[in-house]
Amino acid sequence: MRGRGLSAATIRFRLRVARNRLAAWGTFDQSPQTLAAYLDEHTGWTKCTYAASLRDIYRWLVETGRMDHDPTAKIRRPRQPRDRPRPLTPDESSRALEAATDDVRAYLMLGLLAGLRVHEIAKIRGEDIDEQHLRVVGKGGLLATVPTHPLLWELAQQYPRRGWWFPSYYRPGEPIRPHAVYRRTHDLFQRLGISGGTHRMRHTYGTQLARSGTQLRVVQELMRHQSLATTARYLEVSEEERSAAILGLMPGA
Repeated sequence: MRGRGLSAATIRFRLRVARNRLAAWGTFDQSPQTLAAYLDEHTGWTKCTYAASLRDIYRWLVETGRMDHDPTAKIRRPRQPRDRPRPLTPDESSRALEAATDDVRAYLMLGLLAGLRVHEIAKIRGEDIDEQHLRVVGKGGLLATVPTHPLLWELAQQYPRRGWWFPSYYRPGEPIRPHAVYRRTHDLFQRLGISGGTHRMRHTYGTQLARSGTQLRVVQELMRHQSLATTARYLEVSEEERSAAILGLMPGA
């Protein structure tokens, strides 16, 4: 997986799936029906993610001679769900920011004002941000920069100017795990009756940029997507916006 350039987070996740399945099944030698039943415990993108993990696990088992057959070969890939943007409402954002404390509030600010993903939030360092730019190590280790929002620069004064903003308590010299960011944010949302998790902040970031009149190509750059099609999946369009667009048409103009 490292040779293929998969992220450290993806590798950790797939190893965790392998360990959990071995503990639950006792052996990887399972029928396609057993694997399909396991995948049916999940839905949407989660199901697609677990299916990809199982394919990698069994491909490795066969390639290394630990098994002579791959039961995932007889299972069709789950259909990828159609993405629906799920930005936080202004009320949800306000309640979350008001209720959040310490690092959790910083997680929210980095998601809402810079569009950072969970693993990007976990790894931010003091030297990554100055008054003009925020440097982000994104998917695949790609380095990008986005303009620094004034409120993020104000937030930066509360954190070290060098080193991890969110150091691990259990692994000295390393940042917290992305799952810790997800769990603490998700727990906050649950307490407030807000559905979903951290990725809704990124949906909010993209949607607010678009609604402020930012050109879609600029939104794509700020979200660090390779294609406009990916960016479009993050942008919610309301019925009021659709109606306003139609009313703005001027035949013959």
